[in-house]
Amino acid sequence: MKKILIVGTAIVAGLSFGLSHAADDAEKGKGKGKGKGGDPSERADALIKKCDKDGNGTLSKEEFAASPMGERMKDKEGALDKMFAGRDKNKDGELDKAELSAPPKGGKGKGAKKGDGEKKAAE
Repeated sequence: MKKILIVGTAIVAGLSFGLSHAADDAEKGKGKGKGKGGDPSERADALIKKCDKDGNGTLSKEEFAASPMGERMKDKEGALDKMFAGRDKNKDGELDKAELSAPPKGGKGKGAKKGDGEKKAAE
């Protein structure tokens, strides 16, 4: 009987702990569909702060290429230029906070899965 009481108490305590953390995360804005890295606006601010070498508050193509995001693109031919151009909505040659915060365009779209294009091409 004591074992059942101890196990039951441990389960209730564990559930309470988990639910309290879920509520804390919801209050802080986590889990609201903002992607893996949190708030896009905050990520854009951090990227500009880290990579804006000339201090103008925007990222040039060269500064963007030196960013972690740009570093991942350098192995793919033309990918950096395409990504930069896709984000540079006002075509001024600089990426500002709003352009970096906006979701990237030109992806496979909602619901598309890797390899869907290959299946359609084969049909």
